[in-house]
Amino acid sequence: MLPSFFIRPPRLYHCVLLAVTFYTPHVHNLAFLRTQAERLDARLTYVWPSDNRKQRAMFEKLKEAYVKARYSKHYRISEEELTWLGERVEDLRRIVHEICSERIAQLEATARAAG
Repeated sequence: MLPSFFIRPPRLYHCVLLAVTFYTPHVHNLAFLRTQAERLDARLTYVWPSDNRKQRAMFEKLKEAYVKARYSKHYRISEEELTWLGERVEDLRRIVHEICSERIAQLEATARAAG
């Protein structure tokens, strides 16, 4: 399995949206995708804690990484920040897998009942 930092959070949110609604918007805005997916399954709301300012800033750091890390040689992230974000992405991956597996099982059961 790939380390969690190789799994891009926008792709994970797209997976949830596609599995649950059969639609995903053609956007890469992480905050927008997060909001859309969290509306579909409350388990996703626990991935990015926002109990304090530092936790909210860490999600902002992840959002920034998608732009600034690509285009600016001055972008920096500490090992501590990277570790924390990696753990959150791994939690996101695990929850997305649960949601999608449950949805696929539900669709299969519906197809068997109809068939």
